[in-house]
Parts: sequence; C-alpha cells; structure tokens
Amino acid sequence: MKDALRLVFWELTARCNLKCCHCRAEAQDAFVAGELTTAQILAVARDIRATGDPIMILTGGEPLVRQDFFDIAAACSGLFSRVALATNGTMVDDEMARRIQRAGIQRVSVSLDGATPATHDAFRGVPGSFEATVRGYDALMRAGVPVQVNATVARNNIGEVDALLKFLLERKAAAFHVFALVPVGCGAQISEESRLSSAQMEEFLRWLFTKSIELRDRIHIKATCAPQYYRIMREISKEKGIPLPGAPHGHAAHGAPGAGHPAAGHPAAGHGAANGMEAMTRGCLAGSAVCFLSRIGDVQPCGYLPLRVGNVLQKPFGEIWRDSAEFAALRDPGQLKGKCGSCGYRTVCEGCRARAYAATSDFMSADPDCAYGLTTSKP
Repeated sequence: MKDALRLVFWELTARCNLKCCHCRAEAQDAFVAGELTTAQILAVARDIRATGDPIMILTGGEPLVRQDFFDIAAACSGLFSRVALATNGTMVDDEMARRIQRAGIQRVSVSLDGATPATHDAFRGVPGSFEATVRGYDALMRAGVPVQVNATVARNNIGEVDALLKFLLERKAAAFHVFALVPVGCGAQISEESRLSSAQMEEFLRWLFTKSIELRDRIHIKATCAPQYYRIMREISKEKGIPLPGAPHGHAAHGAPGAGHPAAGHPAAGHGAANGMEAMTRGCLAGSAVCFLSRIGDVQPCGYLPLRVGNVLQKPFGEIWRDSAEFAALRDPGQLKGKCGSCGYRTVCEGCRARAYAATSDFMSADPDCAYGLTTSKP
C-alpha cells in the first residue's frame, strides 16, 4: 500500500548512562522534563495501531532507564506484530535479558562502534562500555533473543569494521547494520576530518554490499542512513549478474532494516525476506514509510531530521501521518532538488533528507554526501 506506515522509532526518553560523541538525541544522565507518561504512551500506542501495524522500535536515550519500560514493551507487544528494542546493552544482565524476552521483544539492537574496547569506548564516552555491551549481548543470546549489532562508521573505526564483522559471526549475530554518520545532535560537533568523504563512503558501501552477498546465509548486513547503498546494490548486482536480496528469482537489478536503527527485526524474517525488518525497500524512507516519535510526543520524519510536523498530545497520530504537508513532500520524489532531483536513481535512493536539511535547511535539497554525479538518464 502506498505510504503505508512501516516503522516507528519511538524515543521513550533522553536519559542515558553513556555519553556518545555522535548521539542524535543529545542524551543526558538526568530526568528530562516533559517525557510522556506511561498512560500517555499507552494511549498513543493504541492510536498508532489504529493507523497500521508498523514495526515498533523502542529506543532512546537508553529506554531501559525508564522504570515503566516493561509495562510499555508488554503493551506494545500486545498491539503490534513486531516490536524491537534499541539499547546500548550495558544495563542488560541475565535477568534483564529474560524480562526482555518475556515482554515479547522480538529482536534487540545493540551498538558496537569498534572491534576493540579503546575504539568503542572513545565513541561511547565511558570506559568499560565495550565489555559491558558484550556482556549484555551474551546475556540476550542466552535468553534466546535475536541480536542485531549497529555500528556508526567514521575514519577512526573504519579499519576495524571487518574485524568487528568477524567478531559478530563468531557470536552468531542475527544482523549487522552500519550507520553513516549524520551531522545532527552531538554528531554535528564531530569534525569533518573524522567523517568519511563521499568517495570513501562510496568505496566502503560497495565493500559492504559485497560482504552482504558473501555472508547472506550467516548474517543480514545492510547500510543505514546511507540511501546511496540502494543504488550501489543495483549497480553491483547488474555488474555481477546476481539477484538482489529479496528480489524474485532471476531479477538481478530489481529491488528494508533489522534495528538499523536502527532498526530491529523480526526473528522469522529471512535474509532475503520480502516483509519484516529485513525486507527489500529503497533508500530514504523518512516520512513515507518511517517516522520518529520523540519523548515529548513530537512527530518527525526520522530521528535525524529535526523537523517537527505535529505533536500527538495535540492531534491524533493518524491525522499527522496522513495530512502533514512535509510528509507529502517527502513522499514525492518529483519535488527533490539539485542533483537528487535529476538523478536517475531518485526513486530508489532519494538521498538523505536529514543531511540535506543539516547542510541547507531545506529537506528537499541535494544530499551533500553522495558521490554520484548529475544524470537525467534512467539507471
């Protein structure tokens, strides 16, 4: 169905026990006024369910700091077919992992930003966070909860991505999602020298897709917040004459996430599944299939695009999703500007609307981080 709601990323809190240098939420270690109450969250969850049955990703901050988290998780599991948790993993022990499993969480994403404690801890701002996250990962696996690992890639850790992938294969991770840094929140303070150039990102994404094909029977691999990945997938599939994951048999160049932002996934979804969190989609889905709900009830196209289009305490979620002028623009690739507007891959990729907004204050302008040149031809 056109413009069907597919994923909701719900920021339950801004509170967090880490101090990540690239945090979208600019998380804090103290209570933040205005967070939705338990009753408000449950009412909004029912309203979202009346709009559709999206994959519900409970995130933060660190959502496990909320004392009512398991009440929220259980209620969401009773409403939605697929519920996931995005956590840094440091608060998870065996008892917590069992509670997560009993609450109906079908996948948990944790973040590891390097294959070594030194690299990860530098990203996360707290010594010992690597070991704590790995302990949480292992506890979740013992509890039978599928785990997805997310990593944000930059110049200081790109050399460890291959080693991190091998580490995850040994630990039988369900999925590995690599995030391209988006310069919002704390991430806006990261220097240009630390970010990958457009050419470096292009090379890395080609490597990542090649690994996803090589390892497709062992782990689901994809890029997140890198919509050009979907162009690259098609280019490589055409070059090599291989089918895209999720494409019908024999379709080599025809074409969505595990927590990738994050997104977490459904344990029954195979690596080439057409549905669930590992389904094949396209690049930027902000406002067209995905939205973000903030801790105070603001609705945004995605967590990295700080464009408030409504608030669920003031208007029903369904009306916001259906009637937002900003969402309508994001659903129309014909409104894209600059090289994104003239690109032959515009309906496959659409460019990162958050990076465009960060660079120009215009969410429909060209993605400044894409290396692909101007073209008006069909791909």
